[in-house]
Formats: sequence, C-alpha cells, structure tokens
Amino acid sequence: MNLIITFLSFALIIYVGIILLNELNQKRSRGDLGTSEEVVSPALSPSEVLNRKSSYSGKKITVRGRVVEIPVVCQRKECPPDDTCCGCPEERSIALIDEGNVLTLKSRERLELLGPEGEGFCRREKGSCQYNCGDWRKGAIYEVFGEFKAESPPPGWQKSLDFYFRVEEKRLVKSLSLGSKINLLIQNIKDLIKNFRKSGEYVLP
Repeated sequence: MNLIITFLSFALIIYVGIILLNELNQKRSRGDLGTSEEVVSPALSPSEVLNRKSSYSGKKITVRGRVVEIPVVCQRKECPPDDTCCGCPEERSIALIDEGNVLTLKSRERLELLGPEGEGFCRREKGSCQYNCGDWRKGAIYEVFGEFKAESPPPGWQKSLDFYFRVEEKRLVKSLSLGSKINLLIQNIKDLIKNFRKSGEYVLP
C-alpha cells in the first residue's frame, strides 16, 4: 500500500506540472492571460429540472450546469497485463450538476446526459482505466439543449423513476479553473486509494 501511495503521489506531482504548463501555453497562444468572459443566457439548473421531473418530462429545454463523470462500479478480478482494468465497464456516463458544486461528484442531484439516440458519451480506452468522453471537458460549465425524460419503471418493479437528458446541442460556457482542476485531481486520487482498500468491488471516481 505504501508503494501505491508513493507512486500516486509522484504521478500527481507530474500531472499537476503538466496541467500548469498546458494552461500557460494555451493562454499564451490565445494572447490572453486573463479569465474568459462567462456567457449568460436563460437556462434551468439541473436541480430545478430534477425537483420537477413530471413537469419537464418529454419537453425540450435548456439546462446549464457543471459536467462530471458518473462513478462506475468495477469488479476486482484477475486481468491480463495489457488491461489492468478489465473489471470496469466499457462505458460510463457524464452528468450535469449545479454549477456551484465544483467537487460534489457523488451528488444525488445530477442529470445524466445521453446522445440523441440514447447512447453514452464516454468509452473506456483500450487497456486503460481512463474513459474518453470526446470533446466534453470534465468540470466545465455547459449549456445543453435537448429533451428531458422521466420514465416510470415497469409495474411491480421496486425501482425509482428513471430520468435522463438527451443532448441535441451543447455550448461550452466556462472551463474549470486551474485550482479546481488540481483539487479535483487530488480528491479523485484519495477516492482511488480508499477504494483499493476494499475487496470484491471498487468505485472508479
């Protein structure tokens, strides 16, 4: 365990250094070392939609919030050397939370985002624990337009209402700040270390 913690700490230092250099290079290339201007337009927050599911179900609306990856449950199993995360699912979802919740990755008030045909946005990279979510920026604030769905389970099923949002259009409003990126990375590493102390299953944040 000490070896794992040492390795993750070393990886964190390298990763933070890369983020700092990339951030500076991007700002230099834009010729702008200040903060980007936030675009303001009327939109619902995820919590507003989820607190009135029946009112918005089947309607096309615009929702504004912060993008997070929904944690996935992985099975602890023997994996080949070229795929150490074979127990993790091939897909994971992203969701919107209220934009003020920077690190609330386990928030219950999250609105799952799917493509127009009901497909997920993230795919596990081959032989990796990482997921590729296309051009979605984790932690950034987006405005998305599409249809909200809240569906009742089949009769007799002891299951709560299933709800999701099918995205037709999206617009990046504001990227995650550098400080928040570092805090998010540290929190994810802490969660990962905590999960490795359990057996059977673990959650990939």
